[in-house]
Amino acid sequence: MRFLAILILTLVAATTAPADPASVAPSPVGFRTLDVAGIETVVWYPTKQSAPVSLVADNRVFVGVPVVRNAAIAGTARPVALLSHGYSGLWRNQAWLAARLARAGFIAVAVNHPGTTFGDMDPDWAMDIAARPQQVSRVLDAVLADPQLGPRIDHQRISVIGHSLGGSTALLLSGGVFDPALLVDACGDDTRKLLCTLYRAGGLRQEMAPVSARDPRISAAVLLDMEGIHAFPRDSLAQLAVPVLALVSGVEDPALPLGWEGRTQAARLPAAISRYAEIPGATHFSFMSTCKEGAVQLLGEEAFVCEGETAPRPDLHAEMARMVLNFLRNGKNLAFALQSP
Repeated sequence: MRFLAILILTLVAATTAPADPASVAPSPVGFRTLDVAGIETVVWYPTKQSAPVSLVADNRVFVGVPVVRNAAIAGTARPVALLSHGYSGLWRNQAWLAARLARAGFIAVAVNHPGTTFGDMDPDWAMDIAARPQQVSRVLDAVLADPQLGPRIDHQRISVIGHSLGGSTALLLSGGVFDPALLVDACGDDTRKLLCTLYRAGGLRQEMAPVSARDPRISAAVLLDMEGIHAFPRDSLAQLAVPVLALVSGVEDPALPLGWEGRTQAARLPAAISRYAEIPGATHFSFMSTCKEGAVQLLGEEAFVCEGETAPRPDLHAEMARMVLNFLRNGKNLAFALQSP
């Protein structure tokens, strides 16, 4: 969550840019915006249209996604995946995953969270922990009410996928309770863990009341290098009613300690309906889009966004997407107990 790195997203060009279809390898998916008051929201979805192709989330640093803007949606009874970005992030960060979900038959919906998105940062963001999950619920309301999307949705298969701070958002929507006092106690005076620094600066206080934001429409959750597990009481995690997949970066980072975050998730999530996996070779930023050649030189001191991996990011994305899709397709029919950390 070293999200000063998101400053690189000032390099973002237009939301979509024309692309030569012959130069774009993956099959395009449908893409459109969704009108939600105060929340920038975009949707990827299956389509049979193959042109005209544009690139979404493409800039000087990150590889974009080929789409057919405002194409007709194909099929019915589509599962929905709601994507929540990290602190000071943008919906573009997980565009690579949204497109893969759409190619697999999902309607993937991503938001810019007011108050914790790049360009719209509330300095006291941590004083309203419920804001982010409530924003996702509002977006889900809009998706279900949309005349094109709503009739094509399988209401029994609505999942939420969150990266970093978005992981805490996903866990709240799934029934976890966020207790600020627990996180304040766990952090103490620690200044090395970035999570503790960000919450402290954002106004989190010991005396704040626990927060619950369960949305009963959510049927599964995926946590991508989530930060904040120490805020969730063990009893609230034990009572989770939806399956949870926790994917964690395998490259150790002192600011994002693997043992303190990821492996605590492995120990506390309910074994019967949860899965945990560490992604060898991945860093915290591997869950963001693939970096272009020359990005490291362009970023300078922020180059860690594109460095540190011990495997190519496209290969890591392929493995992450495979695990996410397998999990979401299996639902509660999980074959094995939670792996030991």
